[in-house]
Parts: sequence; C-alpha cells; structure tokens
Amino acid sequence: MTSSLSFLIIAALMTLSLPTFAQTGLEGFSSGRYEVRKSKVPTKGRHPASEGEAGAVVTDSDGLKVRTLKASELAAEEKVRKEEEQKKLEEEKKQEAEKAAAVSAPKEVEVVEVQEPTISEQAESLFSSKAEKIYDFYREQIHPDDIRNNRVEIDLTPVVSYTDSQSNYSFRDYQSFFNALKIKSNVWFTPLIGVSGQIMFSLAADVDSLAADKSRIPAKYEFVDLGVNFRKFFGVSRKSSSVEFSVLYSDNKMTVPSDNTSRARLKSQGFGMGLKARIPTSANYSWVVGGTFFPRLQHTESATGAAISSGSPEESIRIGLDLGGEWKFTREGQMIWNLGLSAERNVFDGAAGLPDPSTGSTPSNVSVTNSLYMFSLGYRWGH
Repeated sequence: MTSSLSFLIIAALMTLSLPTFAQTGLEGFSSGRYEVRKSKVPTKGRHPASEGEAGAVVTDSDGLKVRTLKASELAAEEKVRKEEEQKKLEEEKKQEAEKAAAVSAPKEVEVVEVQEPTISEQAESLFSSKAEKIYDFYREQIHPDDIRNNRVEIDLTPVVSYTDSQSNYSFRDYQSFFNALKIKSNVWFTPLIGVSGQIMFSLAADVDSLAADKSRIPAKYEFVDLGVNFRKFFGVSRKSSSVEFSVLYSDNKMTVPSDNTSRARLKSQGFGMGLKARIPTSANYSWVVGGTFFPRLQHTESATGAAISSGSPEESIRIGLDLGGEWKFTREGQMIWNLGLSAERNVFDGAAGLPDPSTGSTPSNVSVTNSLYMFSLGYRWGH
C-alpha cells in the first residue's frame, strides 16, 4: 500500500515536469524554412542582431526572420529613410510658410477707374443745379495742388519780339525789333470749360523808313486775342496730360504817325482755332506745345500822310506755333516760358495805289508775308 502511494506521487511529478522538458528540447530546432527564436517582445521592421555586428536581421511582426542585411545595405536604407523624413519636414515647413504668407499678405483691392465728368456734363451743369456736384467730384478726387482747381488765372509776361515783313511792294517791306508786355487771363466756369482774354502791346517800337537817310518811324503794335476754351485731361492725377481746344478771335494792329509817308497803318482781324497740349514730366514741370490757325482774316490798310494801298484785299491767312513750359511752385504760382512763331500771308488783287519808290513802277497783285518771332518769360497767378 505504501509502495503504490509512492509510485503515484512520482508519476504525478513526472507528468508536471514533462512540458518543460519538451519545450527545452525544441529550442534550436530548425524546420529548414524558418528559424525559431525565443523573444519576449515581438519585433517589427529591422533590428540589428547585436551592437557592432556586421549586419542586421529583418523579422516580421511575429518575430520570424525574413532577410539579413549587410551593414552597407542597412546604411543605404537608413539614408533613404532620413532623406524621406527630411523632405517631408521641408514640405511641411513650406506649407506652413505659404499659409503664414497668405494670412499676412494684404488683400487685393479691386481698382475702379475714376471717370472725370465729361465736357458735355460740365456744360449742362452751367445751366442747372449740377454745378456743385461737379466741384464736389474735384474736391474729392483731384489733388488740392492740381491746376484744375483754379477758377481764375492771370499771366504777366515780358516779351522780346522781332517782325519781318517781306513783300514785292516797298511800302510793305520792313523789319522791326521791339519789346512788349503780354497780359492774359483765364476764367474757368468749370474745370474743363472757360474763356480767356489776352493783350500784348509793344514798348518803344519802331520800323525802318523809306527815306534816303534810313530814319526810323515810331510804331505801336497791339495784339488782342479772345477765346472760348475746352480742356480734356487723361486721368485724375495732377501729372495727367491734357489737351485744350480754343475758338479764337484775333485783332492785330500796327499804328504809325498819321503824317508818315513811308508806312501804312495795318489791321488784321478774324476767327480761328487753337490747340494746345500740356505734358507733365513731373508734379512740378510740364511741357506745353500748341498752335493756332486763322483760315480767313480781314486785312486792311489805312492811309497816313500818303494814300498807300497794296490793292484790293483778296485773301489773308495766319498760322502760329508755340513751344513752352511751366514750372509749378504751387497751383497758385507758376513760372512760364514760351517760344512762338506766327506767319501771316496777305494777298491783294489789282494794281497798287502808289508807284513803288524803289522801282518807280506800280506793281499789281501784291503779296506780303509777315513773320513774327516772340520769346516770353513770365509768371502766372492762380486762384
């Protein structure tokens, strides 16, 4: 009985120890396909077998060996991984920078072109209650120093002049050099519509005589121009270019003493047109170019001490050109200069009234070309 109990106890102990023995015996067993290793924590990816070894063993998620990498292969894969991580990091930084720039950049503002009231609208405002709206536009949109804000302008300009009259009739063939003073005013009913008046008169002028002693004859020149002016500006900036069109009336005179027997008193008057372009190169300086055209003038000769007559007036025409500039200190003060040339052609029909003193014969179909050269430098006040 005692022997049987001992046998049962020994058999039970052997049964409990049998799984440990079997497990111990399977360690290192290889099936030829996988190498079984004991691992407490399953590994994933690649892991070096040990520090300082020549390669690394790559296992799957169950800890089974998949392949073995050499040190060079491991370094290459590590390099690729780092490059990918660096590229990803740079891309993230780039995206963050773009977002920051988008937030800090000013929003685009739609630019709406401001249109200046047209000449027709401003002409209509002269006879309606819209005039104040026109000036409200300029107060809001135009720089305070823009010349369009001037309603009245006055020019005071000294002038140096030379006139050269060439003709086949000695009574109309002469030259004269003189100084003059020009006064001009502009009144603008609206910034684009206005009227102007100009007078230029000579100072101590004279002309040459037909006398043998070549004496001089006192003369007085007067040039009067009246105009209705229309302007157009190409923009609302004070540096915008502009064009001005004018309808002009001109009245030019040359007067000599009533007892003179060498020269006649002359007068030309009529309607014409003018065109002027103002081209600013900065806020303080502008070029000014323009011209005038009088297609049909009434030209007359008045007798003095002798009944001088070139014939019956047939046709008279005048063309003028101007080049100048404006230095603007403010819109209320500008220095202006101008170089001008005008040429008037007078054609007569029939025989002259008196024989020519130079030839003794009486010419027919007399023609005269009178050229006037002027240089001026003056000042303009605006308000």
